[in-house]
Amino acid sequence: MKKFLVLLSLLALPAIADEASFSNLNEYFQYLPNAVHKNWTPYKANKDYEVTVQFRVMKNGEISELEVVKSTEEAANTSVINAVKTGAPYKPLPENFPGKSVKTQVELQYMHK
Repeated sequence: MKKFLVLLSLLALPAIADEASFSNLNEYFQYLPNAVHKNWTPYKANKDYEVTVQFRVMKNGEISELEVVKSTEEAANTSVINAVKTGAPYKPLPENFPGKSVKTQVELQYMHK
């Protein structure tokens, strides 16, 4: 049996309902890794691996500066990058967020069993 895990490097929070808007960044960072994971078709490997990507989310949900910052299986990098790109644009950042964007990391783990 194979298991797929998604981890947000910045926060370890429980999943929330799929909301139309968010009142703060904590809620947004609960939503984001799940949104990425929904679009992930994992690279099938005969071993466990993890890939961490970093990207910037603009106020309107668009992304930029997408890059792999850690990988234990280079062949899997494309599947993770595609998952992030496919989900974009994401829901907008909270209206009360004072900045124009936020940089974040999402880690996807594949567990082969």
